Amino acid sequence: MVHNNKTESKFPTANWSEYGEKIIQGLELKRTSKGEYHGACPNCAGKDRFWIKQHNGEVLVHCRKCNDFKEIKDRMRDMSLWPTENHVSDIQVERIDNIQWPERDTSITHPYLDKKKLNLNNAIIDGDNLCIPIIDPKGKRVGHQLITPEGRKKFSYQMPVTGNFSVIGGQIVDFAYVAEGWATAATVFEATGKPCVFALNAGNIPAVVDNLLQAKPDCTFVVAGDNDEAGRKACERAQEDHAIEYIIPDIEGWDYSDMWLERGPEATAQALKIESVINQVFFPYDAKPQLSRNYLMKGWFGEGQMSVIYGPSNVGKSFFVLDIAWHISANEAWNNNKVSGGSVLYLATEGGMAFHNRVVAMRQHYSFHKDVKLAVRPSPVNMLDADVDMNVLGKICREVTRIHGPVKMIVIDTLSRAMSGANENSPEDMTKFIGNCDKLRELTGAHVATVHHSGKDKAAGARGHSSLRAATDTEIELDYNEETGLRSAKATKQRDMETGAVFNFKLKVIELGHDDDGDAVTTCVIEKASPDEIAEASRPQIKGKNQTLLRSVFKQLRSEGLGNPNPAGVGWPEPRVFHIISEETVKDHFIGKCSSASNPKTSYKQALTSLMGSGHIAMNDGFMWFTDNSGKAKQGIE
Repeated sequence: MVHNNKTESKFPTANWSEYGEKIIQGLELKRTSKGEYHGACPNCAGKDRFWIKQHNGEVLVHCRKCNDFKEIKDRMRDMSLWPTENHVSDIQVERIDNIQWPERDTSITHPYLDKKKLNLNNAIIDGDNLCIPIIDPKGKRVGHQLITPEGRKKFSYQMPVTGNFSVIGGQIVDFAYVAEGWATAATVFEATGKPCVFALNAGNIPAVVDNLLQAKPDCTFVVAGDNDEAGRKACERAQEDHAIEYIIPDIEGWDYSDMWLERGPEATAQALKIESVINQVFFPYDAKPQLSRNYLMKGWFGEGQMSVIYGPSNVGKSFFVLDIAWHISANEAWNNNKVSGGSVLYLATEGGMAFHNRVVAMRQHYSFHKDVKLAVRPSPVNMLDADVDMNVLGKICREVTRIHGPVKMIVIDTLSRAMSGANENSPEDMTKFIGNCDKLRELTGAHVATVHHSGKDKAAGARGHSSLRAATDTEIELDYNEETGLRSAKATKQRDMETGAVFNFKLKVIELGHDDDGDAVTTCVIEKASPDEIAEASRPQIKGKNQTLLRSVFKQLRSEGLGNPNPAGVGWPEPRVFHIISEETVKDHFIGKCSSASNPKTSYKQALTSLMGSGHIAMNDGFMWFTDNSGKAKQGIE
């Protein structure tokens, strides 16, 4: 459904011709000699301090007692004596269908009660209206509020408002809620079974709380506030003045009556549930060993935690994370690491529809995985503004959970696209991103993994504000060896596990078919590196001008047909494994290419000695060969 957000309260002007007479009659105002109309204020009920008059064809209002322009307009709007807002924000809110409502007393009916799906509670029927008794802190009745069948509200003439209230749900013993409106207070009582105090309006909440605490100093009070500007302000004031807790609905513009109607009694009762803060701590005699598994992927990811997987561009981050997400969603061990599998939501903010190709390649590569609960959303996502995408993501997670079981992992690929337009180095922006990741974890219980980029200085880790690393439970750095083509992933931070886990892999090209021009359409999957490939990548790299020249000379001679596979015998490796060339031939060509040097022979000797010392070159019987993969003989050709 679409819910109207009323938090901005920017009221249009009321025309005197349309609203003047309505206000005069509705508030029972009396005309003075100055042409003003005086009476009790609809907000504070101050006697003869409130007035209206015509000014340039518009209604001008004021109260010399409360001087609260917004609250006066709010109360008049509630009574249909003032126009509604100019500015209305539409928030998409999921509505629960087939709500199970508790049985109501059908012997007493009223259109307002039917609309709000409430019982009569402490109200009485007065003609066509509901009548709610208002009392002072000593229990003396001081007036009432009338609610018409259409929902218009009016306090009794000259009734004092400040600090007075009405109690729904019987006598207050040790606990009670406090709410702004009668329908909200009745909703809170019916949802929880706990008494709720109707405080008449938001501005009156702090005064009501003050009186309640004086009358019941040993009682606990919690404000069930409205999630709008006035409601939040009243909650914060009550907490600041009296150190009491408050709760508000999770949708801006809602009160708990809205929640009751849109999500039902069960969800409202859960939202209003108050737990003692002492339950949030434990003491040494309460401590128990936690032996049940708490991993999502053993040795790498904790269940319900937050991780960041980062590295330079084109290192294969998305392929690496997609492979992990695939195994978790298939409930299959990843490279001998056990997983606690379940549904996975992959937010592919980059790559768009190309992720179809990647998933097809995964399906081909892991054809033996039959039940893969991976949901991919190939579109941008806003992780900065909770009102933009968070409701949609919550709904997707609930639908995926309903169809495939609980979502165990949510992947955000990448952070930069998820906070597009923001500053990654700003603590404010990064804190918003982290906060919404935490909200996703809280809503779903899932592990939230974010794909990110490293900064210009690779040694400094992932780019952006340090608050990201501080909030992260697991941090995995990806790197790329350009010479060997080998990629590595290393756990550089683990909050609850041992750091240092390393996985080496390479990208394998998968051909999916051909496009309209007949060209091959390809993508990649990751493939675990072999021990030989890992050993090769761990060698010291060939560096320096002369070492690089020597290797280049060897490659050129080999490409020109010089040399042969190695023979068998003492000092040789297994026969026909490496390509060998006469050392004198290599030397002569090196010196020829190094003629500009002051001493080419010395340069050659230094380069050869260094490469033999690092294990890149081996020699026997006047022949040399390179010991890496590029130096191996090509079987069947040579």
